Amino acid sequence: MNALRSFETTARLGSVTRAANELCVTPSAVSHQIRRLEEFVGHPLIEFSEGKAQLTEWGNILVPGLTDGFLRIREAVNLLKDRNSLSTLTIVSRPFFASKWLSPRLDRFWEAHPDIALRMRYMLEKSENYGDDADAFIEWHRNAPENANAIHLMPAALTPVCSPSLGWDYDPQNLPDCFNGQVLLREAQRDYWRDWFIQIGSPDFKPERTIFLDDGSIRLQSCISGKGIDLSVADFLGREFADKLLVEPFPNHRLHGHYYLILPKFPSPKAVAFKDWLLDEISRSHNPL
Repeated sequence: MNALRSFETTARLGSVTRAANELCVTPSAVSHQIRRLEEFVGHPLIEFSEGKAQLTEWGNILVPGLTDGFLRIREAVNLLKDRNSLSTLTIVSRPFFASKWLSPRLDRFWEAHPDIALRMRYMLEKSENYGDDADAFIEWHRNAPENANAIHLMPAALTPVCSPSLGWDYDPQNLPDCFNGQVLLREAQRDYWRDWFIQIGSPDFKPERTIFLDDGSIRLQSCISGKGIDLSVADFLGREFADKLLVEPFPNHRLHGHYYLILPKFPSPKAVAFKDWLLDEISRSHNPL
């Protein structure tokens, strides 16, 4: 179990050092556990280049199941811890939004609302019944969802991104043929790549090679490792662009969409408190002064 946790955390964070900090152990202990796991499965799982962890083909196969498994374990433990709490706020969010934007800011929500326990779940499939099993949902849509209590949060355009190490000879004048021979990282449940190809006027284009990874954070790490081309939220990738971990080949062909907070028809007071805090955080991030 320690070896699996060490590998999954390193794959998710892209760094042995950051994984060690999260697990409260030394980097050498994390590396040792990963080597034990590689010996057990008989394949290399992570390669290191200039201090950065990159998933191998075998690592990309293993990590989605581990991430989902540890998430379910955390949910089960939280259910027991929060069973008697009437102030538990359950949020269902897209994984990429949760990891890139929401999680780094949640400390401020807890400080403002110490009486509300927070439980986060990842949304990998589209929800049809908002409010059945959660207090608030955060989803990406091209347009506001119909027949839902949806509050617009922020624009979030999707764009193809890839690692410079991929060596891809992309040419906007050669769309979509320049995608031939490349691996597209995509979701099984939501095929926004199809919408992107329709937007550039190539609705019948069929990629030759595809890897399905529903977790946007895992797709991003695979993309940084040079395993394929991802369709991701450009505005959340400033650090990756600045550090030259990723490039945006077609900035003039972004697929426009938005993140929405979706509440039940009759939201609970704690859900309203979360909505007010969330909108205030968004306002602050756009107006830092």
